Formats: sequence, structure tokens, C-alpha cells
Amino acid sequence: MAETATAAPPSPSDESFRKGLASLERRTYREAAGFFQEAVDQERQEGIKNPRMKYLSYLGLALTLSNARVEEGVKLCEQAVRREFFDPDLFCNLGVVYLRTRQKRLAFEAFQKGLNIKPSHRRIQEELERYDRRSYPVFTFLPRTHPVNVLAGRVRYRIRVLLHRETSEES
Repeated sequence: MAETATAAPPSPSDESFRKGLASLERRTYREAAGFFQEAVDQERQEGIKNPRMKYLSYLGLALTLSNARVEEGVKLCEQAVRREFFDPDLFCNLGVVYLRTRQKRLAFEAFQKGLNIKPSHRRIQEELERYDRRSYPVFTFLPRTHPVNVLAGRVRYRIRVLLHRETSEES
């Protein structure tokens, strides 16, 4: 009779991390931040000097998405990718955090680095599809960054939002 290997039960820090991921899915970001912080704290109680970078990265993501401690969230995500530069999930979290803080160039650089590691990374591809829908400049003979184009683009965007609201209310 062959012995079956039983999987070790998840550690308390792993369990908190999973709860944090579930909270992120539900978009309860403050709750998620609490679970990720708990995972980091539990690792320290277990005698692990440096917490897993995945825990720090997701804590930074949750802090930023909850608008709680945005600067700290950015720093945690940046620290995580500096230490574990081979994990595309960490680059994805960093990209999302940069987008949330309106640093688009840095966000797309982070996404690209993540795709260089794993070209088929689903979350990064979804983020890029969501944010890579820039319209053409209103006045094509002016640079995109020209103040007239920026203002006209904002006006065009607001009109589109208003029109979209009206059509959805009519249905």
C-alpha cells in the first residue's frame, strides 16, 4: 500500500495572504490591507526577518487602492520589485500603483518589465488593454501635450461621459 503525501496546512501568514487576495477581488481594499499587514506581521512573529516581497507588494497595492497611505504603498511596491525583480505579479502591482498615482510612463515601464518576464501575464495584459485606449489629439497639427490639445481633450472626454450617461439613463 502506497503512502499518500499529505499537504502541509497553510501557515497563518499564507492564510492571511489568501484572505487579502479575496478582499482585493471584492474591492474591499482597507480590509485587504489589514490582511496583508497581518501576513507580514505573522511572518515576523515566526522569526522570518524579511517578509516575502509578494506580501509587501500586495500590501502596497491595497494601501494605494484604499487611498489610505498612498506614498507608503508606492514605496512598498518599489521595494518589492527591487528585491525580487523576477516576479511579474510584483511589476503588475507596481504598474497599477503608478497608474493610480498618475505616473503613466512609469506604469507602462513596469508593465513592460513584467511582460518581459512572462509575455502571457493575464493581469498585465488586462491593465494595458484598459488604459491603452488614448484618443487621437483633437488638433493633430499640435503636439499632444500642447495646452490647447490638453484642454480640448478634457472637454471632449467630459462630453463623452455626459452623452454616455444620457444614453444609459434612457435605456
